[in-house]
Amino acid sequence: MDVRKRRLAHASLFGTGALASQFRLSVIVAHPADEIFGAGGLISKLSDVTVIHLTDGAPNDKQIVYEAGFEGRADYAQARRRECISALAIANVPADRILEFDVVDHQAPHFLTDLAKRITTLLQQSAPDIVLTHPYEGGHPDHDAAAFATNAAVRLLKRHGFKPPMLFEMALHPARDGERRVLDFLPSSGRETTTFLLDEEAQKLKRRMYECFATQRKSVKENPLGPERFRRPPPYDFTLPPQRGKLNYENFDLEFTRQEWQLLARKAWSDLFPEEATAH
Repeated sequence: MDVRKRRLAHASLFGTGALASQFRLSVIVAHPADEIFGAGGLISKLSDVTVIHLTDGAPNDKQIVYEAGFEGRADYAQARRRECISALAIANVPADRILEFDVVDHQAPHFLTDLAKRITTLLQQSAPDIVLTHPYEGGHPDHDAAAFATNAAVRLLKRHGFKPPMLFEMALHPARDGERRVLDFLPSSGRETTTFLLDEEAQKLKRRMYECFATQRKSVKENPLGPERFRRPPPYDFTLPPQRGKLNYENFDLEFTRQEWQLLARKAWSDLFPEEATAH
């Protein structure tokens, strides 16, 4: 895609004109509801949207499942899917455009190679113009897995001679703008952020979407209604930690450390791009 087309795609995706209806958007996220929190307002403005959930949002931790009000993990996963279908219906995304990979919550980093290949196949078949996913920030291991797999899939498409989609990422990191909580990216240089402002009507619609997530009340409370922020991804090296110091998920996830991530990412990158393995 040349510079003119890139600018057109960017303006059409985030602008207010009718051109947005001409673009096919695929949203690839770690958990059901991530796409609503990070891009619910944007999704509601577009007419051709597919959503892919890498995990079912239900962890193996029985305590978490029980505290959510369910006896088994499968019941919790089904409830999360039903909630997400209801929320996306408000944004006119039908259930048959919501795809599930059914990886267990918190386990996506163990399937990086497979996820990248599956996403590559889907993107090859559906040929979206634009793909939206998570940034690589160390916020949650599944979020980082989604960033890895999606960026790798776009790279694989290029390697195999297919026209790659434009890749954007959405902010999910809570920050503060004065007294308000906002969605923002962690500090990064070299990438322009587009802020998508939600008018009163869009905020009401997104609030209705939030109300669908009875099992996610804490997350709903933590995530503001807007504005939403997007950017083109920087040139990540997924075999290195996304930032210095302790990663956010190391505060709550006893399994995943930066060292664990690096081992899994290096193995997956080597599997997907063996010709680059010597560089690491």
